Parts: sequence; structure tokens; C-alpha cells
Amino acid sequence: MKLAARLTALPVIAILAACQRSPLSLPAPSDANAKVVVAFLTAYGRRDLDVMMRYLDEDAVFRGSGAPLPKPKIRDFFQATFRKYPNLQVEVDSLKVVQGAIHASVKVQTDVIWADTWIFEMKNHKIHAYSLASGKR
Repeated sequence: MKLAARLTALPVIAILAACQRSPLSLPAPSDANAKVVVAFLTAYGRRDLDVMMRYLDEDAVFRGSGAPLPKPKIRDFFQATFRKYPNLQVEVDSLKVVQGAIHASVKVQTDVIWADTWIFEMKNHKIHAYSLASGKR
């Protein structure tokens, strides 16, 4: 009986796992810039700061509600975020191109869940600038 229960449980677990949405379960984008954005957000979800920084242009900036953050300050910001929120999770709901910029609908879960649209401006297949549609960081 125990063997039968185990054999029945395995397919059920596999089906439930397949139904679970992965953090970045978007269709593979065909646009090179969209691939960069997905790779950046995937690295963010893995808390892989070195990989994230490789996708940023040397002159990259984050435009938030305060003064723009240059690339070194972006690194500092994410380092602090990863220390503060070791269980951070990232989910990308959609990507679309609007007037040449890539808009990514992103949900971030830390001790709270917040969702916003991240707007990426690209230069030579690198992230040149990004901001949040809400204007907040």
C-alpha cells in the first residue's frame, strides 16, 4: 500500500510543480535588447550582482525619484538590497517595446510585495538607463 501511495504521489507532485509559475517564465524574447533585459532581471532574481552589472552600459544610470544613480551607485544599491532582503524574489509578468524603450512588468517580493513597470533604455545591446513607471525606488 505504501508503495502504491508513493507511486501515485510522484506524478501529482510533478504536475503541481509544472503548474507552479517560475519567476521568469516568459517566452524567450527574439529581440536582442529584450534578451538583455530578461537576462538582467533573471540575474536580479538570483541576486547575481556581477552578472547584472555586465548588462549595464558603462554610463548606465537609474532614474528614480531622486538624483540619477550612476553605475557604481547602482551596484551599491543592489548590494544593500540583497543584504537586507536575502529571500528576495523577482517575477516578470510581461515585456513590451514602447517608443523604443523596453517596458517590463515586474513583481518583487521581499518582506512585502510590490509591482511596477521597469522602463529600460538601451544602447548597443546594453542597458543605458532604467527607471520605474511610478518614479519611486
